[in-house]
Amino acid sequence: MARKFECVKDINDGKDLWKISVKVKEKWSNSKDGKQSIELLVFDDKGDDISVFIPHEVIQNNEQVNDLSVNNTYTMQNFQVSKNDDLYKASHHVYKLRFNGGTIVKDVNVHKIGDPVINIKPFTEIANLDFHEDLLYDVIGLVDQVGYSQPTHGNRKVQVNLTLRDLGNTPIACTLWQNYALKFFNVQNEAKGDPIIVFMKYAKIKKEGKWPLTISNTWNTTKLFINEEVPEIIDFKKRLLAGIENGTVDRFAETPTQMMSQSYGSSQYTPQQTFMNNADLITLTKMVQLPQETKCVTIVKTIKIKPTKYGWYYMTCFKCPKQCFGAAPPFICGDGHETEAEILRYKLDVEVGDGDVKATFVFWDRECEQLIGKSATVLRAQMLQDGITDPLDYPEEIDLITGKKIAVKVKWQPKWKTGSVIQINQGDDFINEIAAMFSPADAPQGQIQDDKSTLLFEDNSTAESIVQKKDEVEPTDTDADVADGDEIVIPTFSLSASDEIDPDILGMKTPSKRSGNDLMCTSQNAELEDVIGEKQSSTKMLKVGGKTSGRKGLKVPKKE
Repeated sequence: MARKFECVKDINDGKDLWKISVKVKEKWSNSKDGKQSIELLVFDDKGDDISVFIPHEVIQNNEQVNDLSVNNTYTMQNFQVSKNDDLYKASHHVYKLRFNGGTIVKDVNVHKIGDPVINIKPFTEIANLDFHEDLLYDVIGLVDQVGYSQPTHGNRKVQVNLTLRDLGNTPIACTLWQNYALKFFNVQNEAKGDPIIVFMKYAKIKKEGKWPLTISNTWNTTKLFINEEVPEIIDFKKRLLAGIENGTVDRFAETPTQMMSQSYGSSQYTPQQTFMNNADLITLTKMVQLPQETKCVTIVKTIKIKPTKYGWYYMTCFKCPKQCFGAAPPFICGDGHETEAEILRYKLDVEVGDGDVKATFVFWDRECEQLIGKSATVLRAQMLQDGITDPLDYPEEIDLITGKKIAVKVKWQPKWKTGSVIQINQGDDFINEIAAMFSPADAPQGQIQDDKSTLLFEDNSTAESIVQKKDEVEPTDTDADVADGDEIVIPTFSLSASDEIDPDILGMKTPSKRSGNDLMCTSQNAELEDVIGEKQSSTKMLKVGGKTSGRKGLKVPKKE
């Protein structure tokens, strides 16, 4: 009786006489000490893959194995099966196959096997350390920042350090080495204002240690595509531009100089200047009287947490900023995306004050984690250990947000009489520097106390302000804004001299008030599941609107 075909997922080292019908997904040719070898990644009609190694001696005795081609199907039979102990594994299968003299390869393109499914690793899972360092993953993201670069061979290897951002606005550090970096430099020089989208197949991920959590290429297994006409990049770009238009995705830097940041050097701009960019310095008294949406910088004291019907956290989608629902995975967002893992985000309405004036500011995930000192995921896990599952039951740690004197960058939304927090800093020196920028007549009413509070984190990486579309239900003041927040911390990048920035900031003058037409102004909605977010990176001084919206950027005098 002829041996039957078996599934790739069932392969183990209990026998070597396996018979499989597979399609070649990838092929790598290697040469060491003048000896050629071939590595394949094959998968069956169930979508399960496994690595195949063809040693030099097999190639010598059967040169036809050189003709094995990507996208062709074959019958393969008889292997040496061993544990998949590769340092970096393109296949997540526990075992791998090795051709020997008894291996059979036949039936070219007889089997009907569809195209492989590309499983993009969500940045949220990477940020939550849901990965194995010995496994390789497919990742895709928009180039948000360019840091240290070594474009030519010298004392250091050719490299470029990037920050990639996904469609959920989650940033991840990325380093490209050698030829991979050279490919990036070539594309960067020809980008001409278009977004730079990086798609890496079989990328390795290294946990934070001496360096931050980072994605990078392997020596030769990684396949790199940058702005190429491959389905993954085409789809990403469509969703990116659509997200920019409706406000769910940050706008992108349009020129190499906008993306450049001196991550390892000094900058002519102080943290206070960066914090102030594209915002009005204004007291809380005047802010609450503004008739239009305006980005503002002020100094306030956090007074108390204002409970809402949504509780202190919500679950968000890994593909978009919308809320997910469901008692068990997959959790479904308003756009129908499925999320397998719980991704929790803080969202707290906080009453703030300056003297006798009070207002409600919405604090998002990043700022809450800065002030509380632990993520929403960790805090909820602790609550579950205590038997508490209701998000309306606020943990004691939430109170750590109150009683803080902070400098805050906020988007004031007069329609809802609330401010959506973009960025905070609670360092004494920083707050005093901001306070000194007010004129005596406009100084904040509250005195800045030297309470020895420490700066937990100064985030210049993203600026986040979320608004909603108005539906049939009129929102309350405290339920006006909902969005996702960033749960991870990436290195803070300073500015290059050529970055675009408001000229008033250069002289540390109080910025003039703008009409607000440089702010994304979307319609608003009261319900959490209809969240639409608008965020902009404050470190890069982006042209507001960019090519997508058609708005002009701020001019910068040429450096002498």
